[in-house]
Amino acid sequence: MTCERIRLDRRQRHIAVAMAALALGACASRPPGDARQYLDEVSAATVTVAPGSLVFARERPELAVHARDYITLVPLDVNRSGKHSLYFYVYVWSTIDKRGLPAKDPATGRIELVADGKQIPLTASKATPRELGLAESPVRAPSDSARLLIAPTDRETLEFLSRATAIHAVEQHAGADDRYELWAGNGDSILALL
Repeated sequence: MTCERIRLDRRQRHIAVAMAALALGACASRPPGDARQYLDEVSAATVTVAPGSLVFARERPELAVHARDYITLVPLDVNRSGKHSLYFYVYVWSTIDKRGLPAKDPATGRIELVADGKQIPLTASKATPRELGLAESPVRAPSDSARLLIAPTDRETLEFLSRATAIHAVEQHAGADDRYELWAGNGDSILALL
């Protein structure tokens, strides 16, 4: 083999490797704004997760500077053999270590969204995540102490939320209402699921 032939073979291998890497990258990536979809291998459900979340925050200056409580809401679709069920996958969490504070009883608390003045209660499903087709968590918990709530919803509610101009959340406990303002996200993440 001549030196020129060896250089040509080497260049062709480099080009082939580069093209393979590009092809793999194209397969593995998805454009921003697309919903993520995966097969839950235990339940055999196809789970579609909205590309973003709605994050609501409540300032807690009485406890610490820049302390907040959060409600993170991610819409998702669970397809079990062609039967689609829509849910809000909700985490209630905080940046505050609340070990010394009185605990809220999640069984007595309620969360509702208020969108353009319309109240939308988030009623927890009585089924376990596995019974809903979610053997693995579709969304990683934002903190170790995050409380999980999975609330059924419907297409009309998602469409309404995607068009709403003003959204906030309210957590109700023992007669007190804690208001959470929209901190991050918008209706676009919901539209990608529809």
